[in-house]
Amino acid sequence: MDIREIIADVPEHVTVVHLGANGETVPTIPSVEAALLPPGAARSRRLGFHKGRAAAHEALRRLGRPAAAILRGPYREPLWPDGVVGSITHHAGHALAAVALRRECGGLGIDLEHLDRWFPELEAHTAYGTERALLETLQGDARQRACLEIFSAKESIYKAFFPRVGSFFGFAAAEVKPAPSGRYQGALVAGLDAEFGPNRPFEVGCAWHGELVLTSVVLPP
Repeated sequence: MDIREIIADVPEHVTVVHLGANGETVPTIPSVEAALLPPGAARSRRLGFHKGRAAAHEALRRLGRPAAAILRGPYREPLWPDGVVGSITHHAGHALAAVALRRECGGLGIDLEHLDRWFPELEAHTAYGTERALLETLQGDARQRACLEIFSAKESIYKAFFPRVGSFFGFAAAEVKPAPSGRYQGALVAGLDAEFGPNRPFEVGCAWHGELVLTSVVLPP
């Protein structure tokens, strides 16, 4: 899968690195990062984590930032260097990392999902109000894909806003609705962010590549 195919509407000031699924060698990362995984972690989990961190280090290098360990906060979020916002996602052997300078980007979230992540109860955990009404108009594969799009969009929203909010919030705190060109329009419905109230929507990029969907949220500075 080519990097140009898998990036969903990410602007130029965001640096994205993609490590594909062709290769099962576990990348080397700083030992303090490798130690974040439990000793008995499955190889697939270790591979995804290492690939994600390796992609993040390469993204930071391309951004011109000095090498530094990417540790983890109390909610398992990556801790980026000062002046940087970023996001990591990995699934089905693929890993992506996106970074940007904080002065150019107010928040950044990316999320990659595969159709194997869908299960019948996912709608109840993901979709609310108009989102649920949209899904009820669809059937079969179209409904599964739309549900996974909404799930992934909300994961990207969470990743973009968590560093701003500083605490956990659930899927009901954001809503999305379809926008032109396959994208979504998102909004926070719980008044979590002083700058992004319910009446200030933002764009959520969304693109499918076979059975993989990638969503992205890039907030203005």
